[in-house]
Amino acid sequence: MPKEENGIKYFSLLEALSSIQRTILNRYTSCFWVKAEMIKLNHYVHSGHSYPDLVEKQENKIVAQTRALIWKDDFERINRKFISITKEPIKDGITILLYCRVQFDALYGLSLRIIDIDPLFSLGELEKQRLETIKKIKDENLWDKNKQLPLPMLIKRIAIVSVQTSKGYSDFMNIIAQEDQRYKIFTMLFPSLLQGDNAVESLISALDTIELVKEHFDAVLIIRGGGGDIGLSCYNNYDLVKRITMFPLPILTGIGHSTNETVSEMVSNKTAITPTDLADFIISRFKAFDQTLQDLKQKLIMNANIRLEKENQVLQQYKQILQLLDPKNLLKRGYSITYLNDKIVKSYSELKEGDKITTLFQEGKAISIVEDIKTE
Repeated sequence: MPKEENGIKYFSLLEALSSIQRTILNRYTSCFWVKAEMIKLNHYVHSGHSYPDLVEKQENKIVAQTRALIWKDDFERINRKFISITKEPIKDGITILLYCRVQFDALYGLSLRIIDIDPLFSLGELEKQRLETIKKIKDENLWDKNKQLPLPMLIKRIAIVSVQTSKGYSDFMNIIAQEDQRYKIFTMLFPSLLQGDNAVESLISALDTIELVKEHFDAVLIIRGGGGDIGLSCYNNYDLVKRITMFPLPILTGIGHSTNETVSEMVSNKTAITPTDLADFIISRFKAFDQTLQDLKQKLIMNANIRLEKENQVLQQYKQILQLLDPKNLLKRGYSITYLNDKIVKSYSELKEGDKITTLFQEGKAISIVEDIKTE
């Protein structure tokens, strides 16, 4: 019953809120399904309870928002089912279909008590986002833009977008380190979040930073460890995918999974299943180039030997010709050679009466004085 003071009837706050509570509970007597984006899970490990923040967005603006709660037992059951189907736990930044009932408390206000979450719906929402991104990128004729950039045969200067503590980054660097003394590959890490609600903004920011110093790099690598489809959802984001397609350097991805290829991987210049595979790909190009050089070296040596052998054969032929033309050999065949003042006489016109000439024969020489020159 209302109280009265100075002629004014009023209810206490508790009475008013209790009345609202009864009205709401009488109106919402059963559970129902709600679609919402869970922007923050707010799971408290010490109690096991969770207090998610739920929103609905239209054109990237929040048009509805409420608090929710998941009691410990419900959270453990829901999370187990979520992991078994999506291979990822429940986390921030996903769209969910939740089974809930209205709950109103005079102290804590209105909230939705979540009883269950459909993990298949979350997977379906991710696939819907993925297909929408593919369509938009293709409609804008950007699908092959980064793929068309020439990838250097030797990728020696690499900008890496990852987290230093990521196992994928560690695996990649271990392989590169094994060949570093031989190939001298330069790498620089540009740290970024790799999953979660802020991953898209963080990844784009890292790419923006790299573009400022793009002349110092041959390619960009985006690498992370393995994960389920939920954790990979940021790589289907339209803004990130478009940034990759428009980037001025070839982008290579090693995101760490073998199924459900993300759109970021599809539009990148080169993709590998894991960071390890990506490192192997880069090293294999060095080894292939090294082998090509070795093959060319052997070919040059072989061709040089063949050329020397041919030239030697030609020299031998010239040697034989020179031997045949040697004056000594001419003398052996019955010819003689006449000299005038140590010069070979090639024509009678070079002689005159009184000249002293020397004639060589095989057995010796004769010295004569020219007395009479006659022509036929």
